[in-house]
Amino acid sequence: MERRPTGTTRPNWPRLVADQGLTYWQTQLPDGTNRSYWSESAHYAFSAAEVEQMDADTRTLFDMFVVAGDFLLAHPETTDKMGIPRWALPAINATWNRTPEWGSVYGRIDVVYGGNRLLDPTCTDLQDGADEALGRIRLYEFNADTPTSLLEAAVIQWDWFDQTRQGDDQWNGIYEMLVAAWRRNLAEAEEALGHRPVVHFACTWQDNLLPELAYLVPPEQQGAVRVEGSSYEDLQNLRVMQQACTDAGYETRWLYVEKIHLGDDGRFYDGTSGVAGDHLDVVFKLYPWEHMVAEEFGQAVFEDMRRPGGTVWVEPPYKMLWSNKGLLPVLWQLFGRDPERSRLLVPAWFEGEEPAGLESYVRKPILGREGANVRVVVDGATVLETPGPYGDEPAVIQLYAPSPNFVGLEGDNYATLGIFLVDGEPAGLDLRENQTVVIDNLSVCVPHVVRG
Repeated sequence: MERRPTGTTRPNWPRLVADQGLTYWQTQLPDGTNRSYWSESAHYAFSAAEVEQMDADTRTLFDMFVVAGDFLLAHPETTDKMGIPRWALPAINATWNRTPEWGSVYGRIDVVYGGNRLLDPTCTDLQDGADEALGRIRLYEFNADTPTSLLEAAVIQWDWFDQTRQGDDQWNGIYEMLVAAWRRNLAEAEEALGHRPVVHFACTWQDNLLPELAYLVPPEQQGAVRVEGSSYEDLQNLRVMQQACTDAGYETRWLYVEKIHLGDDGRFYDGTSGVAGDHLDVVFKLYPWEHMVAEEFGQAVFEDMRRPGGTVWVEPPYKMLWSNKGLLPVLWQLFGRDPERSRLLVPAWFEGEEPAGLESYVRKPILGREGANVRVVVDGATVLETPGPYGDEPAVIQLYAPSPNFVGLEGDNYATLGIFLVDGEPAGLDLRENQTVVIDNLSVCVPHVVRG
């Protein structure tokens, strides 16, 4: 793994990426200035052997997730620590027992990767071209429910590679695998429902409300819903997934989560028109389960699943077991003493259960997102603390294992890898850089290539 300057960037790249849906290619910084979220001034290069090892390690991690899922469903006292309501466990069990891939299309693991220097705790500076013969990925967390950066990984960086040919290949079969995953999943859903389903794609209208649809927002809510300046990030990621489903041969529609209507019969309908419209056969929701269970209709969602012909939700409820950072201490409990599989983990504990005297660690809220409310402690001193809305919820403690810092002319570049899983199979890679060790909503997305 090395960071390489790209040389001449595509002169019209802002227009190109915006035309492909990356309308949020600029990020506004706290000081009011803008920075490009997508950067092609540099890229990362991996050898074919490195990709092969990452692929194998990702498969091993997925098998470990399955073992952890079985453990969690047998130990509700642990899911209590994770904040998963007990009334949701029967539906989680039901979807889990239909095999861990049923009703699931994708996920993304975020990992630290830095080669053999990462395995040497005395070495903290990894520079370009380090010998990585012993390099292994190590799990930061599993974004199993609503991972974004799908557009950037599956479409934007592939188009960059196709036009620039900076390397020999790219680890990127994401889109083609999504099409196949929808075809497989929906064949099973069709059998369960008894008819060919229509698939709805849903996200919240917060930061995703199209101006021409602003009339959908009730008057009492209009002041709280932004239209001007929306990033449309969720909406654009949703459109990639919707197109893959269309290419799989199924009729698709989209709606806002806020317009999902619970009928008097306990079933769910498209309420965009203001009344109950079409029954929702299958819904892909870019809306996390922890928010769903907190909604007024949360319990009704789970009750409807038990009825014949009930709405199929993608991702399925069992993803609550994996998208929660409480998964991390469970994995360490199960595999921390395994000489091989422990190499793929960063040690983690539920807060209050960490070893006495631990001086370098990262505190993460169990349901935190985009690096919010993370505290980094090194040698007993807090070196970084990020703001956010998750400060009061339970947390996990993870051993401090910083991403490698590829220092460039622009300063620090801590690089974190995201590996997409589609139908439980490794599908491709995206990379994000940040000027701190915490990947957050100010990070930069950077393309990659495979050489040799």
